[in-house]
Formats: sequence, structure tokens, C-alpha cells
Amino acid sequence: METDDVIIKKTKEILSNAGIEAEVESNSRSEIAVNYINIVTYDARLLIGPRGESLFAFEYLLKRILEKKLGEAPKFFLDINGYRFHHIEELKEEAKQIAKKVRLYRKELVLKPMAPFERRIIHMTLAEYPDITTESAGEGEHRRVVIKPYP
Repeated sequence: METDDVIIKKTKEILSNAGIEAEVESNSRSEIAVNYINIVTYDARLLIGPRGESLFAFEYLLKRILEKKLGEAPKFFLDINGYRFHHIEELKEEAKQIAKKVRLYRKELVLKPMAPFERRIIHMTLAEYPDITTESAGEGEHRRVVIKPYP
């Protein structure tokens, strides 16, 4: 059985046991380097939680369960009704807008604290800008991206 099939089967099993009706689909997104698993459901709000916390917890637990079953944690990106994918697109647009301001005013701007995957999106988006540089600053939950003009 392919890894995608195992992920989908286990996800459906967990959702079914929780009494949640959902379709689970797998496809590849060029923006995401790993398997993209999307859950389509009317119970999205429950599964996503505030600021995506329930979604991140569900993905973490699913990876740990599959790691025990398969011997290693499969790499996949869990989403619900495209919530995370939409959030990534918003982050990219926000990064580009802030880069324009940094270019215009030639001053660094510090973003709000972000999760590691969000900071990575910002760094990757702005890596193609030769006159902009990014770095992460802070510790733990207070870690944020600093966008600066390149000297």
C-alpha cells in the first residue's frame, strides 16, 4: 500500500471514530514539496480550531500514529477545506507588500510572531528579492521575521 493510501485510510478512520463526515483527498501542490492531504468537511471550524491550533495538533497526532505503524514519520501537509493553503497565499502576499515598504523606506520591518512553517514561507518568498534580506529573531513563541534592505 502506498504511503498516501495509508495516510488517507488512517485519517478517514480517525475522523469516522470522532463522528465527523469528511472526504479525504490527496494531490500534489507545486508550492508544497510534500504530499498534500486535504480534508473536505462541513465540520471545518471544529477541526481547524482557533488560529489553526486543532489542525496542527491533528496533523501532529496523525504523524505520530503513522510513525508507529510505518516505522518512520511520512512527510505530508494536512489541510482542511484549503485553510492552510489559503493562509500560505496570504502570507506570501503580505511578505511582498512588506518588502515593497522596506525597499521604499530603506528601513527594516519586524513581523508579528509566527510559527516555524510561516516564517519559512516568508523567507522562501523573499529569497528571490536581491535587494531584501530576512532573518528570524527572538525565542520560542515570540520568534519573528525581520525584513531588511540588503546593504
